[in-house]
Amino acid sequence: MNPAPTTSSVPATLHAPDLMTELDAGLAIAGSSLGTTFIALPAPVIPGAAIVDEMREHSLVAWASAELSLVGVDVAVELRGRDQARWAEVVAGAHAFATNTADVDDEPRDTMPASDADAPLREQPLRAVIGGKTVAVDALGFARPRFVGGAAFAPGVADKAPWTGFGDAWFMLPRWTYVSAGDRALLVLAVDARAAADAQRWRDQLGLFRTAFTSTLSIVGQPPLVEVTPASADTWRTQVTDITDAIARGECSKIVAARTCRVDLGGAVRLAGVLAVLDDRHADTVRVLVKPPGAGALIAATPERLVRRDGDLVECDALAGSISPNGNADAAEAKLRASAKDQNEHQLVVDAIRSALADTGEVSAPAQPNVKRLRHIIHLHTPFKTVLRSPRHVLELAARLHPTPAVGGTPGPFAREWIATHEPAARGWYSAPVGWFDLDGNGELAVALRMGVIANNKAHLWAGGGIVAGSDPDKELAETEMKLRAMLNALGVQS
Repeated sequence: MNPAPTTSSVPATLHAPDLMTELDAGLAIAGSSLGTTFIALPAPVIPGAAIVDEMREHSLVAWASAELSLVGVDVAVELRGRDQARWAEVVAGAHAFATNTADVDDEPRDTMPASDADAPLREQPLRAVIGGKTVAVDALGFARPRFVGGAAFAPGVADKAPWTGFGDAWFMLPRWTYVSAGDRALLVLAVDARAAADAQRWRDQLGLFRTAFTSTLSIVGQPPLVEVTPASADTWRTQVTDITDAIARGECSKIVAARTCRVDLGGAVRLAGVLAVLDDRHADTVRVLVKPPGAGALIAATPERLVRRDGDLVECDALAGSISPNGNADAAEAKLRASAKDQNEHQLVVDAIRSALADTGEVSAPAQPNVKRLRHIIHLHTPFKTVLRSPRHVLELAARLHPTPAVGGTPGPFAREWIATHEPAARGWYSAPVGWFDLDGNGELAVALRMGVIANNKAHLWAGGGIVAGSDPDKELAETEMKLRAMLNALGVQS
């Protein structure tokens, strides 16, 4: 998320009644319309963490990458998917919203214009209001409506603490969405006629955003540390040995094992503080926050894109094989490139992605992997591009790809069964898809790595490693410690 603004970067309208006037004009239009109206208001470019800090008691989602930063507050529309049909159910729900297939009798008919009162569906299901004038939703551009959320690693693994409330798949269209791209930013309120009638509520909440816009974000440290409880090192070593034995028997080629760590603090974890540290130290990753109603908060700083769709263009990442810089990144990179073990681990992911995308379009990728250097780790990286032969929703593509061998293993069914029956703690949303999609099925999903789920004063962290032939239990243990470092740093546990 972007640097904190100076006073001069705040538009004058934020200090004047004009912003409230624009809000009221939008609410008046929404109150006499069918369906959903998106009211866009001018905003400064600020750190998303500042909004999270002001709105910390609300349901929240956030996404920050090099191209886009957004924070969503409260739920306008919620989509859930369950079991094996979870992806299809979310797509169907989004389609129903975008095409207004819901029964319009649910709308408050006494607020409808007479010309629309008897229409079963509107000709223009959605609209935007910019500067008090009605325009097409597409006019919102970078601030167009987006659903934000994610899914569990597998159905049924996110139904117990600390994952209670997350479920198999959950996305929300935020009530309020703050979006910035480059030097542009907008604050967008999504309301139907019934919600628009509660005008004072939206004026009051706009006041909270104005506070976030005009204040300097000051993140103090987290509450004092009480205890750090990593999962047993001996249990981890046994897991690695069990996997390499299965590989030696020819049962599989790779399994990605996960290890947990719990952090207890002396008070509630400050979510905005965690995000601010991740934004500062890991700007080369995607930072994600997902906090469903009544649930804890998933926070991640992930280096791995699962899939991005922009029209006909699809992009994916193969990210597998890693090494610590150990103070000499050039030497570490050379060692990683020369490692037959890591090259083999990486190639398994490359082959799986190519196979998953093969019938969707022309797939291209470099013949040899690149490297991706991050603060604490270096990865082998192969970027993929595909031009779709026919439109496919980004969630359909995600369902094809997830889990790649980078987070599951190969063959997939054996690896998923091993993970379900051998790992001490259910993964929940760890190493699963998180991100956003728009009403046209474009979007971007990352893999929830370098992450934790935070509930009150506890943070439950996950890290993993790809186990292949030749994997050494102690080296794999050290890799998990290295991968946990980003979140431990953000919690103030390690410097």
